[in-house]
Amino acid sequence: MKSIQDGDHPIAGFSESMTRLTSNPKSDPPSAYRPGPHWAAVFAAVFTLPLLFVGGSVTTYRVGLAVPDWPTTFGINMFLYDFWNAPFGVRVEHTHRLYGAAVGLATVGLCVWFLMFESRRWMKALGVVALVVVIVQGILGGTRVTQVSTLLAALHGCLGQAFFALTTALAVTTGRDWLSDARPSADVARLRTHSALNLALIYAQVVLGATVRHLGGLSPALVHGGLALAIWVSTAVFLHRARRASAPPSVVRAAWAQVAIASLQIVLGIASFITLLPFDGYPRAVGFYQAVVRTGHQTNGAVLLAASLVLTLRAFRRLGPSSPPESASSPSSPSAQVPLEVLA
Repeated sequence: MKSIQDGDHPIAGFSESMTRLTSNPKSDPPSAYRPGPHWAAVFAAVFTLPLLFVGGSVTTYRVGLAVPDWPTTFGINMFLYDFWNAPFGVRVEHTHRLYGAAVGLATVGLCVWFLMFESRRWMKALGVVALVVVIVQGILGGTRVTQVSTLLAALHGCLGQAFFALTTALAVTTGRDWLSDARPSADVARLRTHSALNLALIYAQVVLGATVRHLGGLSPALVHGGLALAIWVSTAVFLHRARRASAPPSVVRAAWAQVAIASLQIVLGIASFITLLPFDGYPRAVGFYQAVVRTGHQTNGAVLLAASLVLTLRAFRRLGPSSPPESASSPSSPSAQVPLEVLA
């Protein structure tokens, strides 16, 4: 039976973990759809997305060090600091800090809600993971200021996008579609593996994009553009294969969304590249429209990462391992199906 699995694939370990996550473990009690936790998770995801744009604006305008201390603001409690009449850079950076604190508090509430009312143990664990990530994210952002570290700034940006993807995953896994008991279809086209590879590629692109934004350089930008094209082709191929394999509608819809977002990302990337010309190493003032385009490109990258994670989750939830060859079935029941638990 083991030969039926993707055991020889380089990401077999990831596939096995995702299979366990997206199945219904017998040790967990069945979970019925409840609007409260679901909409709380949706709110957390929607509330987090503008924070990425504000944080991206800090990088675009190069004002990450406009406030030289942390957790205070010019020696004053940051929640009491009057920043309305402060210089533009201070307003942007301080707004980012306040919004980040609000997202942190929202995550605390979401984690407590999951611990109290969510019946699935792995969902409780994801709530705790989200809380830990948002705490680490806040510390990274502050340490980036106190240590004047560009590397920490890049890590801060990468983790922020991962956190948004995680909040999106929480919204998906508390949704009505996820909790339905529809039997998975056979993954004859190995779409689960393809979706996981796309997810890995897109996060690698996020890391490379953070490198371009924080460290600059023409060569990293060109590599970033080449990888973007490869990702778009891979997402389009996934959509084509999913439609040919008659994948479940939720998987096909997520694939369409991924292609659409990837297409927009290509357009925004080209526009961002144009706003950066010429690459002569001389700093220039950033205009409003330049900032909107470049920060929009960064924020849409986070949306693409989240969309890819949603697609991967749905693929592993709605597509089971391929059925065994007919000769492997019981002689008395040639069409018998091998239980998914055996293959997972």
